[in-house]
This record gives sequence, structure tokens and C-alpha cells, in this order.
Amino acid sequence: MADPRVAVLKALAHPLRLRVVDRLGHVGPAPVSALAVELDASLPDVSAALRVLREAGVVDVSRSGRSAVYALAEVVGPVLPWLDRVVGARAAAPVASHPSRTCYGHLAGPLGVELYRRLVADGVLAAGADGTVSVVRGDVLARLGVGAVERGRRQLAFECLDATEGVPHLAGALGDALASTFFARGWVERVGSGREVALTVDGGLERLLGADDP
Repeated sequence: MADPRVAVLKALAHPLRLRVVDRLGHVGPAPVSALAVELDASLPDVSAALRVLREAGVVDVSRSGRSAVYALAEVVGPVLPWLDRVVGARAAAPVASHPSRTCYGHLAGPLGVELYRRLVADGVLAAGADGTVSVVRGDVLARLGVGAVERGRRQLAFECLDATEGVPHLAGALGDALASTFFARGWVERVGSGREVALTVDGGLERLLGADDP
């Protein structure tokens, strides 16, 4: 009897299909046309990728009017942080300084990595062995301007292996909410027209997270 896990692993073992899974896991459900634009891929290629992922049970599909909307299957959500944990264990340390940036809707690069490290070190967040993240001190997040977070069809919080730093930053609905709040309060600003960002708070994250409070 064939091992059913093989089909799932084969479905994930393709660059475009894995990008589709990443996009759905980080941002949420989308129709084929939106995925094709965001991933800079052709409609036929994205459709073919989704067909394989659906047959393997990796994605679900629903109807919204005349459009088919695809979402990551609920049971597959933990796969993203788990894969990053596996890859991160073998990732080389960065050898150069890189600018901070956004990754989907959350903060990445040196700023995103340091923000996540501090929130874990200060006991605000806790990382599980599988790369999922839980909130320990919601009062600190509330002080930063982040209250109850609507997760929708995404995970609330999980680790995302940073492409330049080789260690995790915070992803998921909570990571997006923190980034949105930081932008809205002027603590972070965009540099140019791309994804690069910079922290504007004097004293950096030490001041922002209240390390110098009495």
C-alpha cells in the first residue's frame, strides 16, 4: 500500500507550488488571478500548481461569486514554520549587513529579527518546538498598540526564517498587526518605493519596548 505522505511531500517539492503555499499561509485566501499577479507567474502555471496541491489535500477551494478562492488547508498551517525550522538548522549565518524590510505584511531583516528576539527574550511571546508562537503577555502588546488580533484563515503567529539573517522573524496575523501599528504610529517608515524600512524611534527597540522604563 502506497504511503499517503509521499503525495503531500511531492506536492510541496516544486518551487512554484511552495511559493503558493507560502503566499496562502502568510496572507490568506486568494483567487487564481491574484496569485498569478503576486507571484509573477502565468495563470496556467498557477492553476496547475493549485490542482496538484488540492489533490494532495494541501489547499481547499471555495466559491465567491464566479471566482474560485483557494486557501491553505487548516491542518497544513503548521507545515510552514516546521519547514523553516528544518531549513534554519542548516542555514549559514549572514556574512553582510542587510537593510530591514517587509516580508508579506510583517517586518523582516535586522529589525524584524531583533523585534521577535526581544519579544521572546522579554517573555511577551513564546515559541513552540514546531515554530508556532503563542502570546504570553498580551498587556505588553496592548501597550504597543496591538489588541485582539483577527487571524482569519491564517495562523495567529509563527516563525518565518529570514532570508537574509538566517534566523526567524515573526509572521502570521500578529506579525502583520505589529507592523501595521508601527507604521501607523510612525515608529517605522518606508525607505524609497520598495520594501525597505527603517526604525524612526530614538534609542531603537530598547526605547520602543520599554527597556528603560523604571
